[in-house]
Amino acid sequence: MRMRRILTLAAAAGLLAGCGDRNLVVKVDVLSFVPPASQVKNFGPIPAIPGGFATGEITIVDDQHVSLLQGLNDAVTIKSVTVSFTALGIDFTGAGEDTVRIYMSDELTNPRTTAPVLSQAISLSPGQTDTLSATLGDDPRVLALFKAKQLRLSVTNALRGPSSGPDLTGQLKFTAIDGVVIAGQKGF
Repeated sequence: MRMRRILTLAAAAGLLAGCGDRNLVVKVDVLSFVPPASQVKNFGPIPAIPGGFATGEITIVDDQHVSLLQGLNDAVTIKSVTVSFTALGIDFTGAGEDTVRIYMSDELTNPRTTAPVLSQAISLSPGQTDTLSATLGDDPRVLALFKAKQLRLSVTNALRGPSSGPDLTGQLKFTAIDGVVIAGQKGF
């Protein structure tokens, strides 16, 4: 399956070379590289205490290797990369807050030793499901990562429980982590 994808991308790059200043747009489904067990994280109970109990950062996806478009950078110039993610914050009981962070690094660096490429906070209300979404575009660091053949990915969350009332319990479910790469013919 991956060989077919590589051949398809190589053919598309070849066609792009003869098309003047047209662009090739490739969507990289980064979430598909994350094991299904890491795409859903139950949390709680987080006890209710004055000021809210803070969990600190909890790893959800731990240093996952993501294979990118091998050889595409040799055929085309990558002009831009946009990274986006969406997730559902499902609150079963209690109130609280969550902050989700996505870390990406080159294949030689532990992603958690770098600054997050995306960070998104959400307020959790009992019985509610909220959608988290964040998009990052035109970050030179991320552009460099998508030019390589592999990158590494880690995802964390940090919860703060309620100050009073029922304990916080719920679930965080990732629905998409995507990179959209726009490439053009070399020399343009």
